[in-house]
Amino acid sequence: MSHQEITERELRIIDEVSKDLSLTQRDISRKAGISLGMVNIILKRLIRKGYIKVRQLNGKRIQYILTPKGFAEKTKKSYHYILRTITSLRRMKGRIQEVILREYERGQRKFIILGDDELADIVEISLRSLNKADIRYKRVAREEQIEDKGATILAVNPKPGSKKSDRYLDILASIAELE
Repeated sequence: MSHQEITERELRIIDEVSKDLSLTQRDISRKAGISLGMVNIILKRLIRKGYIKVRQLNGKRIQYILTPKGFAEKTKKSYHYILRTITSLRRMKGRIQEVILREYERGQRKFIILGDDELADIVEISLRSLNKADIRYKRVAREEQIEDKGATILAVNPKPGSKKSDRYLDILASIAELE
């Protein structure tokens, strides 16, 4: 790590300071999940590096202000985090599509997405973006809502012991098998 590269804890403190200028060290400690003593040390380091400056409000009260350099670092780290997230989502979508295409090659054209969270959203996007006109799917939140017994069930968060047929796929376990 280079001298100027900021750590995860430094970034958490920069993030908290950027949200609220009236935070005390104790507030930052609580919100960032870092001990008060460590917040003090890190704030001094961030001030020395030029990411944060201090303004004296009165005899006892100070204000932490994010400098343009601190803001730029926060923006850069956020940008890289978003890029890593997008790359991970693309990879996951590709693996989900591999699982679905394996079923498609076996003749399956009907799917049920069992789940109601972000992973279920990704499964739906993966299905939709395959652009196979003959694929049909629907999405249900609970097993009791499954009506089509011939469809492959793409379970997002399967409950233990809920495997009802050979058409029941735990989507995360299926992706792991591709590794």
